[in-house]
Amino acid sequence: MNKIRRFERRIGGRWTGIKFHRGNVPDENISHQSMRFCEAIKASTTGRLTLTRDLLECPGALRSFGWATDKDAILAQEIAQKRGMKKEAVKALITKIPRLDEKISGITIGDYESPDLILSYIQPEAAMQLVYQWQKIYGTDIDVKISSIMAVCGNVAAAVHTTNKICMSFGCPESRNHGAIGRDRLVMGIPFQMIETLLY
Repeated sequence: MNKIRRFERRIGGRWTGIKFHRGNVPDENISHQSMRFCEAIKASTTGRLTLTRDLLECPGALRSFGWATDKDAILAQEIAQKRGMKKEAVKALITKIPRLDEKISGITIGDYESPDLILSYIQPEAAMQLVYQWQKIYGTDIDVKISSIMAVCGNVAAAVHTTNKICMSFGCPESRNHGAIGRDRLVMGIPFQMIETLLY
């Protein structure tokens, strides 16, 4: 049994491995259609799939994964209009959202051999179990920040990869709609190398 499956049995929930590719992209799992990153998390329950820049639909995810540069003002305007917020406030929030600086060529969702991180649309009880396990091992609280903008792609996936920390979110309107995140779920991401420690 691999580490992710062991982790699922210990903590609960279904976890999906996320792998960021640099250089050649494995072509055997290329998605047959374009989609949002949060949507791909849900789709990975039936098998792994790989997204490239051309296959990623969401402007927020493109920004989070370093595939859309210097377009924060345009993105802020779009989000502000959808949410009824001030553009300046949205732009200030966006600038704080982690993004990948290194050049990646693709993202495989559903990688269980050597992912960079694991991510779950997890129920609160399983999230509690994870926090309990963390506190039992480290004797400290998990320090997290919460945002409803680019919640899955930026504030969880990109944040975990850039900070090497556990990150969580309650989702955003787009991810709850397109990613089919249930009302009783939240989003958590964990660096893959942290699994072994949390299993003890």
